Amino acid sequence: MNNSSDPFVVDRAFSEYTSLVDHNDNFNKSIKILDALTMAKQNGLDLVCFKRGQNGELPFCKILNFGKWKYAEEKKKKKQKQHANKSVVKELRFSPDIDDNDIKHKINQAIEFLKRGDEVILAMYLRGRQKIYRKEAEAKLNQIAALCKDYGEEIKREKTESGIVIRIKKTNVCDNSVGKKEASVSLATVIPEKMVIDVAKPEETAK
Repeated sequence: MNNSSDPFVVDRAFSEYTSLVDHNDNFNKSIKILDALTMAKQNGLDLVCFKRGQNGELPFCKILNFGKWKYAEEKKKKKQKQHANKSVVKELRFSPDIDDNDIKHKINQAIEFLKRGDEVILAMYLRGRQKIYRKEAEAKLNQIAALCKDYGEEIKREKTESGIVIRIKKTNVCDNSVGKKEASVSLATVIPEKMVIDVAKPEETAK
C-alpha cells in the first residue's frame, strides 16, 4: 500500500468501506472495498484510491484504467508546464516628447510585466524631423531601459530608419519582492527643447 498522498492502486482492503465513483461515473456514498475490488476486476480495471479516510471520513476511490489515467495526467502537467514557461511579449511605445508622468506609468508597467515573466519591448519610433535627433532619442530610451535593469536584462537591440527597439527579458536573479521603482526622468536632460517644440507644434516648422 502506498504511504504517499498520491493516488494508488488498491490491491487489498485497507479499510472496510469507501465512497466510490465506478466505471460508469456513478457515485456510491458507501460500499465495501472488497465489493469495489470485485467490480473493478470484473471490468478489467483498477480500483484507485484518491483520498484516504481521516477522522471517521471514508476513503474516496475510483474504478478506472490507472495506466491510462496516469499517462493523461502526465501529459496534462507537461502541457501546463510548457504554457507556464512560454513568456508573453509586451511592447511599450515611447515618443520623443513623452512627459515624465507617462514615462513613470510605462516603466511601472514594464516592471510588472518583467516580474511575472513576460518579455518587454521598449520602442521609440521617430517621424519627420524627429529623425534628426536619433542619438538623443536612443539616449533617452537607454535611460528608460536602465530603470528596468533590476528586473530584466537587454537581450536584443534593433535600430531601424523609423526608430530604436530594445528587448528586455526577466533575469534569473530578479527579486519579485522589490516594490515598484519610481521613475524620475526629465526630457530636457536628453532631448533638446527645440525637438519638443517641433513635435508639439508641427505647423510652426512648416512656415
